[in-house]
Amino acid sequence: MTNKTGILTSLLILCSTVALAKQIEVKGNPIALSQPGEYYLAPQWSPSGDQLAVGGPSYTGLYLLDFPSGNVQQLSNNYSAGYGFAWSHDGSRVASKISHFNKMRRFHTLVSFNVSDGTMQTLSAPHNRMSGKQVWTSDDSHIYLNYAEKFELFTVDDSRSEQNISSLHYVRDGRLQKRTSSLTTTTEIPLFLDQDHISSYAVSPDGSHVVYSTSGQNLWLAEINGDNRIRLGSGIAPSWSPNSEWIVYMLTEDDGHKILNSDVYIISIKEKSPLKITETPDINEMHPQWSPGGDWIAYDTDELGQIFIQQIGWR
Repeated sequence: MTNKTGILTSLLILCSTVALAKQIEVKGNPIALSQPGEYYLAPQWSPSGDQLAVGGPSYTGLYLLDFPSGNVQQLSNNYSAGYGFAWSHDGSRVASKISHFNKMRRFHTLVSFNVSDGTMQTLSAPHNRMSGKQVWTSDDSHIYLNYAEKFELFTVDDSRSEQNISSLHYVRDGRLQKRTSSLTTTTEIPLFLDQDHISSYAVSPDGSHVVYSTSGQNLWLAEINGDNRIRLGSGIAPSWSPNSEWIVYMLTEDDGHKILNSDVYIISIKEKSPLKITETPDINEMHPQWSPGGDWIAYDTDELGQIFIQQIGWR
């Protein structure tokens, strides 16, 4: 081995060691993005990271919070509009599900709100049963529900073809389904047949993995085809970092009626060691979401109703 080769090898080993030693850390204290006395739920970052969509009290109403100013804009005052909403990939619209009552029966309608002017586009007829949260297809042409007894695509953009939709995931009868479409056929493959009652799941941004929680707050990680499944520990409501290497989630305690305690954790899919990022016995932090830039985590607070953001860094 020449001196140059030996030096190069040493540098490569040193760089690898530094990369492996790189650790995530919490930077500073959490910052309140919304004001005391305002009640918001379930923050979702816009694709650009300059706004968060949030639900109102009891999921009534849908609002936008500017980041970092915290300025508020109302998109909807409809009942249940603040539950299960989702940003389009281009950031121009937010899909939601609004509800109304007719002769003591509750009906749901899938809609899309234009962020720039607040106009609403109706995407479905009223349904008396419409479970799950909204998910956009990769080209923003359609929306589907991530929990459904029968899979259905709802058209947003008529100029685009359903045939362009290749692989989607949703939960039916408590089990995760992989739905694949081509020009001539559509197939559905159930994943994790030995597990059911999946309460929440999230596909990684790079499409390589899925993280999901089952009954009893069991948190699992697997490759997108179902291989190499491992249990990460306890947790629910997982969300991915933009680089698909970390997961943020919440761990709660309840008495069957009320949340007694809830905190936010992050975990690396490589090292699989959880890090608790909230430590406030008198505040229940819930529904964490990683920012598109990767340096902030937003979450709501159960009884306070404030939205907080926590900066994340590396060391």
